[in-house]
Amino acid sequence: MVRDGKEKMAITDKDIDKLKEVFATKEELKDQNNKVVTRLDKIMGELEKAREDRIFAKAEDDRQNLRLDGLEGRMKKVEVKIGV
Repeated sequence: MVRDGKEKMAITDKDIDKLKEVFATKEELKDQNNKVVTRLDKIMGELEKAREDRIFAKAEDDRQNLRLDGLEGRMKKVEVKIGV
């Protein structure tokens, strides 16, 4: 088809089929996006659990440090009393 000295081309069903082979459809993109989001949700859940574990471990470390500090103080008092 020629109009105003420029050739215009119509797209055929065969062209559309070729494009469908190369490019993802809207539905395929949605499906892939859902898979990615599901994986990210799982990773985020594991990261949140790991953060909680670190918080609890830090709290336990702090409690143990307090106990050790108290025991060291008591031990120094005993050492002074027995002359060590």
